Amino acid sequence: MKTKHLIKFLGTAAHLDADLEFVDVIQIAVDRGNLKTDQSKFIFDYVKETHSKLSIRANSHHSRNTAASHLKNSIRAAFIKSIYEAASTYFQDILKAAMRKGINTERLLGKHSRNFSCKELIEIGSYPKLLETIAASIFRQLENEKSTKTLIEEMKNKLDLNIPDELISKALPYFEIRHRIVHAEGIADKEFCSRFPNIIAKPNKTIRLSYEIVSEAKHSISNLILEFDKQITSNGIVASSEYNPNSIKRKTSPASKRTSIQG
Repeated sequence: MKTKHLIKFLGTAAHLDADLEFVDVIQIAVDRGNLKTDQSKFIFDYVKETHSKLSIRANSHHSRNTAASHLKNSIRAAFIKSIYEAASTYFQDILKAAMRKGINTERLLGKHSRNFSCKELIEIGSYPKLLETIAASIFRQLENEKSTKTLIEEMKNKLDLNIPDELISKALPYFEIRHRIVHAEGIADKEFCSRFPNIIAKPNKTIRLSYEIVSEAKHSISNLILEFDKQITSNGIVASSEYNPNSIKRKTSPASKRTSIQG
């Protein structure tokens, strides 16, 4: 079984994959000269005067290749940021769903508390909305700790799951790359290079987002989310209404089994 929140995450990941594939197609087309003929004086055939930046670029293969490479790197950086956001959304949605289902309050809250004034309670309006507000507040507090590892560990503990350390360790470098992209223009520091030697980055240099790094980011983060979801559904952490209807296994009667075999 899968939760609808996992399906949402996987759908987002698939769209991001398509973006990576599309920019790869553009790069191939540029390399083969398919986007430029003698019909235009500009860098690409369909560039117009209104394209103020592209229209002043040199009409050369080197210039075209530079533009395509920059686009590819930008899309790869956007991929790293977006898949982090998709994972973050999954965690927050699951936390809200667990709160709605009702789990050990002491474990769920832990050191993360939230007090409400009478005015806020009236404005929230209902108990279900109050639960969602508390869950959102807890998640914001986890994010404010500015440690992805802490966030994942806290989610694991609050939901009482047994997520293998290996899965967390494999995903962590790519969450941290996102942090460097957002907060340091993608430049590695000594701590990053020391913690994640397999990324092969150099201090004070931009982290190269190769095809291998982007592919491993998607693979590792997706595996982590899949394991969370597997244990969440197995342990009944969220209500069945949170499951994706297509993933709920239906019992098959003996008659229907015989019909299926005969057909």
